[in-house]
Amino acid sequence: MDVFLTVLLILAALILLYVLWCLAEPFFLVNDKISMTRSELSGGDISKATVTKLPFIPQGSESAPDLRFFFFSDIHTEWCPVTAKRLNKAIRKAHEAGGLDAVIFGGDIITYPENAAKGYKYLNEVSACCKELGIPFYGNSGNHDCKLENAPGKSGFITLDSKAFILTSRKSDAKAYLTGVPDSGKLQRVWQEKLVCGSEYPVILAAHDPDALLHLAPDARPSFMLSGHFHGGQMKLPFRFEFNVLRTTDKFPKMGVIQGHFNINGTEVFVSRGVGCGILPFRIFSAPEATVVEINL
Repeated sequence: MDVFLTVLLILAALILLYVLWCLAEPFFLVNDKISMTRSELSGGDISKATVTKLPFIPQGSESAPDLRFFFFSDIHTEWCPVTAKRLNKAIRKAHEAGGLDAVIFGGDIITYPENAAKGYKYLNEVSACCKELGIPFYGNSGNHDCKLENAPGKSGFITLDSKAFILTSRKSDAKAYLTGVPDSGKLQRVWQEKLVCGSEYPVILAAHDPDALLHLAPDARPSFMLSGHFHGGQMKLPFRFEFNVLRTTDKFPKMGVIQGHFNINGTEVFVSRGVGCGILPFRIFSAPEATVVEINL
């Protein structure tokens, strides 16, 4: 009986620690850095491609990229312990370390439309920081944002949805398109096959759901893509329970693309874990993330 009671107490303690960590992890913010380099795009069925996982790079590493962004996604402000003040502090630090050509928000302001005002307030604080530093602030819509009216105007960012901007390298006359695709929401999903920009320059695509890449025509695939949506799994459960049981329509997770930096048929892809939480205010082994993205054209 004593052995049984001891085992029971150990299990109870482990469960308690697990729950406490689930509640604590959303308060952390990982500031990481990746370097994306243009490579030759290949055609064919991208769903059968070999996915190559690429590393993050140390924050203090020396580099001279063509473009340098600060990327964050999925704030879901109903459950977002990472405040705009903390995010702004990370933006300032990144700008001081090497300058920023843009701050980019990857979509999902809120989970429920009735809480939109809270999300707008959060992003307006980020917008104010960007204006103070003289950095353009761009964003695109997430699947939870499709019911919001004029979210970019109310949030203070420049929309990338079906828009294209030409950016010039900080070290040469090389140029790139920065563009985005709107998210139509998960219930009435509409995928785009073409982008609004031309093809004379490399394309940097902001697409909230990484699966958007699977639906682009081969001649419309970008050189670079920045996404969020999956939250890195948010709660990493055994056997990828979230994606094998709860989110079965997501295709990239079945290819091992849930979070991080990848090369997929020549497209350099970064999938952020996001900043906030979705429906549940928990994270486990998937801390909130904001990333410096360096682009080499």
